[in-house]
Amino acid sequence: MKLKLIKRILCLIMVSIVIMNFDSTTNKGTFGYDVERLQKGIDDIIILKSEESLVAVSPSFQARVFTSSTNGFNGVSRGWINWKLLDTKKHLNSFAYLGGESRFWFGPEFGEYSIFFDPGKPQQSKYMRAPKDLDSVKFKKTTQTNTSVTANGTMTITNTKGTNFHLDIDREISILNTSEINKGLGISVPKELSKVAFSAKTKIKNIGSHAWNKKSGLLSIWELGCNLTASDTKVIIPLQKDADSIISYFSPLTKERLRIKDKVAYFKGDAKHVSKIGISPQYTKNSMGSYSPSLNLLNIVTFTFEDEQLYVNSIPGNSTPYTGDVINIFNGDVNEKKEANWPFYEFESSSAAKELKVGDILQHIQTTYHFEGTTEQLNSIAKQVLGIHLDEIPTF
Repeated sequence: MKLKLIKRILCLIMVSIVIMNFDSTTNKGTFGYDVERLQKGIDDIIILKSEESLVAVSPSFQARVFTSSTNGFNGVSRGWINWKLLDTKKHLNSFAYLGGESRFWFGPEFGEYSIFFDPGKPQQSKYMRAPKDLDSVKFKKTTQTNTSVTANGTMTITNTKGTNFHLDIDREISILNTSEINKGLGISVPKELSKVAFSAKTKIKNIGSHAWNKKSGLLSIWELGCNLTASDTKVIIPLQKDADSIISYFSPLTKERLRIKDKVAYFKGDAKHVSKIGISPQYTKNSMGSYSPSLNLLNIVTFTFEDEQLYVNSIPGNSTPYTGDVINIFNGDVNEKKEANWPFYEFESSSAAKELKVGDILQHIQTTYHFEGTTEQLNSIAKQVLGIHLDEIPTF
């Protein structure tokens, strides 16, 4: 007991030192500025640290990663945060749409077994709402070190068939050091390259009284991350095989927004046009990324992927509930006339949906990497991980 207490005290001291070691006058757009602003509305922001890399997490807000930095508190803050929700204090009771670089939801969003609509309600945007517990249940921190934090909570999620899913949820956020980055991506990162990487591991356990089955509906773990962007950002998605087209959710996409070339999908992540694409299992590899020349920024996202499994279908009006996507990319827009204020794009991945017996566990891991450096440095990583040279990205 004494040893555990000493470790906890030392951990709290280290976190306090990290938080104190930044200038509160830092400029808007920096990690330090966003952390200071977050702390005014959320009282358990924890800073995970590895070298100059920092990640801001709130255990109580379902172990949500709000933002990260490759260069300490004065580095650029990478995550989009819904400041309007935070500043008005509405996040205290409703926080599903609070944003952040890493949060978990559940699927399906639309369809026969949707969890985002009440039973009997038309599946139209005006009736859509986040599941109550996903929107409001606070988690309790269970473990913490200098580089990781784990939180736990329980929820009941109900689908449009009236099926209740009783869940025990564990979520662990870990910041990666250089050795772990190299191992995770199979690369050797130059010492002078600015970087930050973190993993989000979500485990759900069926703690109800009955097994889950396809006839009454299943759940997937849905990981989402809101990334601030630039007008020249292109999302890069390597594909297992050639595809003539991929799924578009809101409207058909022209070649001005989407290109497919040599088994790679390129999609604009510029936050200038609301759009969303999906990649089904037969085309999925377990990595994706994005590149912005103006920001000198390469992002890589990897995730656990099990081929030939059931994936929930969230396409509105679908009649095949288990033929859904593994990858989704949402691109936002800022348009006052349309009441849109989404200056970000999202990397999203989903777990398979499984018929869990009582006590069974479903797990999903998504890992996010940010690299800032020269074109030559970033190109080397892109070639090794995504299989492309950056100068191969189409101009559109």
